[in-house]
Amino acid sequence: MSIMCGPLKVAVTGGIACGKTLFSSMLAESGVKVLDSDQVVHRLEAPGGLAVEPIVKRFGSSVLDRKGGIDRQVLAQKVFSDPKLLTALNGIVHPLVRQSIAEWVDACKECIAAVDIPLLFEVGWQDDWDVVVCVAASEAAQIDRMIKIRGYTPLEARRRLSAQMPVSEKAARSHLVVWNDGGLEELAAEVRRVHLALLEKSHAKSYRREGRT
Repeated sequence: MSIMCGPLKVAVTGGIACGKTLFSSMLAESGVKVLDSDQVVHRLEAPGGLAVEPIVKRFGSSVLDRKGGIDRQVLAQKVFSDPKLLTALNGIVHPLVRQSIAEWVDACKECIAAVDIPLLFEVGWQDDWDVVVCVAASEAAQIDRMIKIRGYTPLEARRRLSAQMPVSEKAARSHLVVWNDGGLEELAAEVRRVHLALLEKSHAKSYRREGRT
């Protein structure tokens, strides 16, 4: 995707229990068009979705639900214990998700188009974007939230963290970083800060496109 046409393209990513979903929803409430990549996956795997036929061809009709979409629980049981099958599934779904996101961004009429992509760096899509925003939190805050909000044991929470790319690495590779160790007021202030920064970058991009100085 060219960075010199259309809206400012923004990817929002982050670590587990860092508040990325909440940040994205608050950013949307501030007026930014935001797409959830997980919703894209759900649409692709729903009845009639573009991912249904190739998934069934690879994994068999047992992964279909009663309505003709993909039964995500059945599919998960097949692939997550076998790295080769998971790689095969990602090889089907990821290109379709990437293309769907690109089409959504290209069709966006707003000055900023943001997409919530949890595994942005893991799948190697970071170069598709003008700006990458990382929502981060300290390890202590992540573990505390996983225990209190998601019901994990301390051991389960630490295992989840160890299985993912460190949020510190994601933050280091991003253009803007939101540290979300505080409460809602602090996060709201960060949303306002990021929104203003994105508006400035959008205006600067528009000037470059029009050849202004």
